[in-house]
Amino acid sequence: MIKCECYPNHHCCKHFHTCEFGIPMNSTYSTLLKELTFELRHLDDLKQRQNDYFKVLTEIRELQYAVTVCIKGKLVQVPKLNALGDYIIKPYDVIVDLNYNVISQEIKDTENIIRELRKKEQNILKILKKRADKYD
Repeated sequence: MIKCECYPNHHCCKHFHTCEFGIPMNSTYSTLLKELTFELRHLDDLKQRQNDYFKVLTEIRELQYAVTVCIKGKLVQVPKLNALGDYIIKPYDVIVDLNYNVISQEIKDTENIIRELRKKEQNILKILKKRADKYD
């Protein structure tokens, strides 16, 4: 076993394939890493949905979803209709389930889950560090 000083940054380790911190020592740690990977991907998807919300909101404000019509001799911008026959006023009229309050709450929940998983990961890495110190 190689004594390694990469704790807690294993991604910059010189002994990447033989380091005791890089190789999952038990099923709990590998399961935790899978959960963490899943939640991080979910967070990326939520952030993308949030960016889509702001992009669509900007397009609505720039009147890209509006039509110019003549009403009583005046040109007026009127919102277009979506596929359901509703006027496009909010981003969720353009893309289904694009509600900012729901997205921001999901982001907060996912960040809390990730924070808890990181705490568990740090505890497991501390235990592994203590085990590695015994062999010195």
